[in-house]
Amino acid sequence: MTLKDSNGRVLQLDQMKKERAQLETEARAILARADGQDIAGNDAERFDEIADRAKLLRQNIERIENRAEEVKRLYAADPNSSQFASGGGGDHRHERDEATYRASSPAPKLAGEAILTREQKVSDWSRDNGHTTDEGGNFGLYLRGLATGNWHNAVHERAMVEGTLSAGGHVVPTPLANKVIDLARNATQVVRAGAITVPMSSATLKVPRLSGEGGPSWRNEGAAITAGDLSFDAVTFTARSLDRLVVLSRELFQDSDPAAGDIIARSFAAQIGVELDRVALRGSGSAPEPRGVLNTAGITTTTHGANGSAIANYDWFVDAAGAVRNNNYEPTAHIAAPRTGTSLSKLKNSQNDYLVPPSGMLPLYFTKQVPVNLTTGTSNDTSEIYTGQWDLLAIGIRHGFEIELLRERFADNGQLAFVAHLRADVQVLQPGAFSVDTGVRA
Repeated sequence: MTLKDSNGRVLQLDQMKKERAQLETEARAILARADGQDIAGNDAERFDEIADRAKLLRQNIERIENRAEEVKRLYAADPNSSQFASGGGGDHRHERDEATYRASSPAPKLAGEAILTREQKVSDWSRDNGHTTDEGGNFGLYLRGLATGNWHNAVHERAMVEGTLSAGGHVVPTPLANKVIDLARNATQVVRAGAITVPMSSATLKVPRLSGEGGPSWRNEGAAITAGDLSFDAVTFTARSLDRLVVLSRELFQDSDPAAGDIIARSFAAQIGVELDRVALRGSGSAPEPRGVLNTAGITTTTHGANGSAIANYDWFVDAAGAVRNNNYEPTAHIAAPRTGTSLSKLKNSQNDYLVPPSGMLPLYFTKQVPVNLTTGTSNDTSEIYTGQWDLLAIGIRHGFEIELLRERFADNGQLAFVAHLRADVQVLQPGAFSVDTGVRA
């Protein structure tokens, strides 16, 4: 898609950048005249025109710049290629039509990927699979505009609002939603331990898994080969609704600079992340709550006494790792309550020296989503330890979420509240890859 000026001439890259800068200056002037109030009348109409034009300019600039980078990369790989040859001392840029350009470009890194590891981002997956091409935007400025009507220094964010209204709230634009989702994933201990993310492009999603495999067998010459077929089934992710209330002060919106956008995004992400951790580990499985590791049939469960037991050494962790290995899986980490980590750090031998963890001790991650007030027999202060090959735990996320602003409920405290609505699910891909110790009194 090409952009033209008022005379119908095709704009070049430098002209696009110049026009965009002029539009941003005009938009800032409109916002300054509004002085924090909602824009109305001719200014509102002109601001909308600016937002639409600026969006088109931004998309075209990004497309041209990305194409230029790709040409540079291809030239660096093969500078003698005929596709870069200049003709008769003229323009050295080789002009190719869109189809030829796309054919010569490598496929996006995450295009077609069904699962994401901890290091891979939902925002990259969304871009590489064509769900968005826009990486800009500040989450804090976006929320400030929704909450207060103040779009100062937020031309891009105000343009994002268009078309995002939904019943009861706002559909958060994909680039901003993905930023919060990635922050939420980073805040979960199960993802730190290695749990994978499955982006859900529909309300339900089936993921195949290996459920059984026959072994090889010896045979005599000329004898029939014994069949050893692999067997498969599938786990079905169902996008279940998760709502979290996030309360923020009006002063945060009024006094913060754009850098606070990351603070606000992290606040939302932390709220979502802790609940994802909880259901991934302890979800009941009773609709609408997903089923977590603890309540999945087929995991290994080890109890420690009728009334629970205190940790005396590292044996429980070694045994839990061994239980997973006995099921032919390789454990990657333990997850426990912070209290358990403190107890381990205080273990001493008879000479009052601190105990050294055994060689090969797996990484330990701690989350308050593992409770320390569980009832075991007569004890009401027990906890749990989770051990597993964590890449066999999957969190399905329906990329994107909605926000509803609550203006009145917290107004007497000088606060604003948002209800963040996300759809997600949890699936244990192989129950045998997990072990849970219960009755832990430390």
